[in-house]
Amino acid sequence: MTLLDRYIIKKFLSTFFFALLLFFIISIVIDLVERIDDFINCDASLGVIITQYYLPFIPWIGAILFPLFVFISVLFFTSKMASQSEFIAMLGNGVSYYRILVPYIITAALLSVLLFVGNHYIVPWSNAKKLAFENTYFSHGYKASAQNIHMRLSKNEFIFLENYNHHENEGYKFTYEKFTNGLMTYKIKCDRIEWNYKSKNWNLYNCAIRTFDGKIESMTKEAKLNQNYAIVPSDFEKKEEIKEAMSTPQLNEFIKVEESRGADNLEKFYVEKLRRTAACFSLLIMTLIGVAVAARKSRGGTGVPIAVGLILSSAYILFMQMSTTFANQAGLNPYLGTWIPNVLFTIIAIILIRRAQK
Repeated sequence: MTLLDRYIIKKFLSTFFFALLLFFIISIVIDLVERIDDFINCDASLGVIITQYYLPFIPWIGAILFPLFVFISVLFFTSKMASQSEFIAMLGNGVSYYRILVPYIITAALLSVLLFVGNHYIVPWSNAKKLAFENTYFSHGYKASAQNIHMRLSKNEFIFLENYNHHENEGYKFTYEKFTNGLMTYKIKCDRIEWNYKSKNWNLYNCAIRTFDGKIESMTKEAKLNQNYAIVPSDFEKKEEIKEAMSTPQLNEFIKVEESRGADNLEKFYVEKLRRTAACFSLLIMTLIGVAVAARKSRGGTGVPIAVGLILSSAYILFMQMSTTFANQAGLNPYLGTWIPNVLFTIIAIILIRRAQK
């Protein structure tokens, strides 16, 4: 590694981490102002607030704008180098433009690895801690009711539940169906179910039990049944609300289980998993765009390349948000929804690099 490489890498990292530190401080202050009434009214001590809310808050907020701060850092220190004619000096001494890009790419790759580990493991852990704090101290542990639950327990077993109230730990209008060779052989309908924490199974009330043997049907009624099913109350939670609190291995396991149960509407989980990796590649793309825009010495000073760069980064973030929304809600393939922005802006980055001042 040459002196030039070390110089650019040092500039890149020092600018990035300084900007990120300032952003963390500002974000914590803003969040504290918005949450101050909640903190005063909750029973959490100062130590609990710091360790269980604000320490997890830092990775969460950092990951959201990590690519943007990489881009801003590249714009800032590169435009400053260009205004001081450092790029002209390097090019004039025989260093090719593409060789100058090498330390930028190395640094962006290192930061991409950091973001990759964060997105797949650290940020989900911090989101889980933050969500647990909010559920305990802000919502007092209350979980909203789940509605119209359809679930496949195995290849031949299905359940339907009209409503499940987590706060009361009971559900209403429950149906269990079992099939053999495509024909229904057993069915239970009951008015109410509740989870038995002691025996780890379900209590069913006011049950109508139907069995089918060919064309022969029989029905019995029971006031109460105790049944074992391959479900627990947590399976009725609105998982889409806590997908960001699951690490990637947990998310993969959840998707596998839900697919085996015949669940639909899993697009949000596919998108979340793919987004975590796609965001890492965006660092490389935004770094190249930042260098291409900021390395050109402008008569307007550093303000012009920074303004152009911010317009491009805003367009990138907006397009990424739009494509993710289409993948979540409009049926766009999750791979296309998460990777189209990267592909499009990679092409833009290549064009800008080829047309850059050399």
